[in-house]
Amino acid sequence: MKYILLIALFVIGASTASSQIKVGIVNLEEIGQNMAEAKDAEKIITDLGKKYQDTLQQMQKQLETDYAAYQKQKSMMPLDQQQTKEQDLQAQQIALQQYYQDKMGQQGAIMQTRMELLAPIREKIDVAVSKVAKDEGLSIVLDKANPALLYSEDTLDITFKVLDKLKRGK
Repeated sequence: MKYILLIALFVIGASTASSQIKVGIVNLEEIGQNMAEAKDAEKIITDLGKKYQDTLQQMQKQLETDYAAYQKQKSMMPLDQQQTKEQDLQAQQIALQQYYQDKMGQQGAIMQTRMELLAPIREKIDVAVSKVAKDEGLSIVLDKANPALLYSEDTLDITFKVLDKLKRGK
């Protein structure tokens, strides 16, 4: 990725030797940390994660309690009752795993909520970056946090102009 970006910049520079390319640097991470909408979205996501984690811990604790009780009573149970209890414990374990997958897994509810909440924020930032880039006459804007960025002068950083544009609403 790093080399593709460098090659692209070289080709653009070589093909437009007579024109000057202006590059802007923006720190999207800092913008996200300074936007009220992003903070609100992150709080919602964190609260949702805590709620799911608490439920998961309750399910785990109940399973452990039921298993411990089963272990104590197992020797006094008839075989068919042991099998029934073991099936119940297995069903609890499967429900626990399924809950984790549905709520906290890669495609779970938390990830979906994150994508839903952050999509309009990303779009808003993209619009602001585009407006600032056009206002500044920039040809390219790079994210400062992107590992493909090797060097940038502080004078090229438009992060605070983008934040100002977002705060003003236009």
